[in-house]
Amino acid sequence: MGDPGVDEQNAHVLKYKIVKKQFLLGFLSYLLSFTAVAQPELRGVWIAWGGANPPRKTDIARMMDNLAQHNVNTVYVDVWRYGWPYFRSQLFYDLTGQWSDPLLEAGRDVLADMIAEGHRVGLHVEAWFEYGFAACHNSNDDLYRARPQWFAQHRNGSVLFNGDYRWKWLSHVHPEAQQFLIDLCQEVVARYDVDGIELDRIRYPELDCGYDPATVAVYQSEHNGAAPPQSPSDAGWMRWRADKLTEFVTAFYDSIKAINPDVFVSNAPIPYSWGYDHFCQDWRPWINNGVLDFISTQLYWPTNAVYASDLERHLTYISDRSKFYPGICAIANNIIVPGAEIAAMIQTTRARNLRGHVIWFYDQLVDDLPYLKQTVYQEKVAVPDRPPTWRQPAIIVHEEDAAVSRSQGWTFYGGIPGYDGGCLYAKAGADCWLEYRADIPEPGWYELYVFNIFQYKASKLAPYAVRHALGVDTVRVNQAVSGQARWFKLGDYYLRSGAAQPVVRLSNAGIESDTFLFADAIMLVRSRRPLGIPSGLTTAAREQAESAVSLTSYPNPFNSAANIRYHLPQNGRVQLRVFDGAGRQVALLLDGICPAGPGVVIWNALQQPSGVYFVKLVMDGMVETHKLVVIK
Repeated sequence: MGDPGVDEQNAHVLKYKIVKKQFLLGFLSYLLSFTAVAQPELRGVWIAWGGANPPRKTDIARMMDNLAQHNVNTVYVDVWRYGWPYFRSQLFYDLTGQWSDPLLEAGRDVLADMIAEGHRVGLHVEAWFEYGFAACHNSNDDLYRARPQWFAQHRNGSVLFNGDYRWKWLSHVHPEAQQFLIDLCQEVVARYDVDGIELDRIRYPELDCGYDPATVAVYQSEHNGAAPPQSPSDAGWMRWRADKLTEFVTAFYDSIKAINPDVFVSNAPIPYSWGYDHFCQDWRPWINNGVLDFISTQLYWPTNAVYASDLERHLTYISDRSKFYPGICAIANNIIVPGAEIAAMIQTTRARNLRGHVIWFYDQLVDDLPYLKQTVYQEKVAVPDRPPTWRQPAIIVHEEDAAVSRSQGWTFYGGIPGYDGGCLYAKAGADCWLEYRADIPEPGWYELYVFNIFQYKASKLAPYAVRHALGVDTVRVNQAVSGQARWFKLGDYYLRSGAAQPVVRLSNAGIESDTFLFADAIMLVRSRRPLGIPSGLTTAAREQAESAVSLTSYPNPFNSAANIRYHLPQNGRVQLRVFDGAGRQVALLLDGICPAGPGVVIWNALQQPSGVYFVKLVMDGMVETHKLVVIK
């Protein structure tokens, strides 16, 4: 508990050079670990919970650590269930006066917690809107009270479905209800750095549904004024409702891609034809007509033998196997599925040349993860249709690292756990500060987090001064709110590349006189949101951004040929190759000395099937990857 004193600048620089060398060696080792396995595979796990009882922040951290350590690469985190968004939704607040589940700790954002911890360890994080059109449950009916006209009805006018579960479902045809779901998902894509959106329960709760005034009016407008059949199982009435769902999925897909074309859009439907016969859900045109990036049909069986048979049947419904990541389970109809059967299902999936799978669900799977790592998850692999380095483990700078300089006045405290051990604290009064530096591997947008220590007597005005390419912004953080404990996002910032870049300065300037100021680690995650190069960059920063190797293409998507444009910062030897989604090279476009500056080469893809491809440019140790989509 002694006074750490002030780091001398020369000693700081020497220690930092050592840390930098260790960082670079570790980073190179990480990249080599990714290139060891050529075949990408989506290894997904759904994360859900019972009732309104989301996992605690510490549980989320352990969960993500565990999944990454066992070579899973994708998590589907529940953000829409039991009538609540599990993120801070402005849209939902404007309608209901509630930001999220009111039982959550003040200030908590479950999706933000999942993203921070998942991206920390390099996992892809998909926002899973599990309940889709099922928008209200029991007394959680704030949305129904705000917009009752949006909701579906039985023939008798009742809005309650699913028996004793008492769900209220949004009308599947009401244009404002549809737009609400689209807006809710767009809100996540626009505000959070998610890797995908999975919207589920795009179906009817039962056949006796669709008799609300909005649906009846649309049906009548398309049938010369005739009302919908009173028989819920009428063949024409079922097909009309299924087709309306397909129209919705098409609009939904286009709406998400308009916000971020790199976000995966998927669905986990019920097996066909059970889903159609009972819920008017026909997902075959969704995947075969290109209005989903992939689909994870719920093939939930307790044995591989039954799974293999059902998988073969479903493959006959799908024209492009690369878009089929079947859903398998660790528990089926209350039967626990042994790890050996899960591993056998994964091997069966691979034997059909499918590129991945998603497992229901984490709580039941957790005990089987060591077995899966020993048998079918022995090495890390990239996610299909993503560059291998799309998600890398975060850059974390600890408060005790050589990359941090600080003044006198800080005291170590072990009574509150920090990210790794205890934390530091200072009091109001004499000037106290810490400055964090980090190696920034490439210029671009980064999500910046601080590990926020919660303590009821802590400052509500902790000032974090963020140094970025456009200047300095100060963000004041409330350290006395439990819902904002652990990783708290300060914002998205465009950073210059380079070693020992100053990133954050924390001081006690302006904090309340009777409070404590806590300090712990900071974290930087490369953002994959399409934020562009900010127009306000200084000349030097813009030159740095423009001096990097760059790749673009037009048109994209394309049918037969694309113009691949590149920019080289200097003369040098260049290799420009094209790979398919499985990592196989399909074209060599350049291999030789090229001059600095812009260039263009045409890739003729007439002989290639539809799908996602990557063009990769390598020059003097610099690597740039760009995604191409071929549509035939």
